[in-house]
Amino acid sequence: MGELELNRRKFKRHTLSVKLFMTRVDDDSGLGIPVEVLDISRAGVGFICEQELTNGAIYRANIKIWTGDVIPAFINVVRVSHEIGGNIYGGVFIGMPESDSCRIEVYETYLAYNEENGNVEKTEEQEKSELSQIMDKNQGK
Repeated sequence: MGELELNRRKFKRHTLSVKLFMTRVDDDSGLGIPVEVLDISRAGVGFICEQELTNGAIYRANIKIWTGDVIPAFINVVRVSHEIGGNIYGGVFIGMPESDSCRIEVYETYLAYNEENGNVEKTEEQEKSELSQIMDKNQGK
């Protein structure tokens, strides 16, 4: 990815490795399409899918984030790259409530704080517990 393309991004992407099912909003069949999330930001998500998805189509998904919480999202596919082993897609969130966007922002803040302070890596369970405490404190405001 070129430097120019990286600089166009409004929000930093963070690795998130989860598998989920997406359904196309205008498809009444209700059949879920399996995808594997690669990364996420407050603006959107990158993912791999073996099936061909329509660029410009809108899909519905429930994304499980680092804390174990699930964020319901509408995703507009805006980029596709055909690769061996699956297609890599980029999608932007549509109509995501500020409260859900803030849940992703909390994780960004948490990572930045740990990076600035040279904190040692923690287990996934320790991170999950700390993030849950931070989010609970922020919701109490």
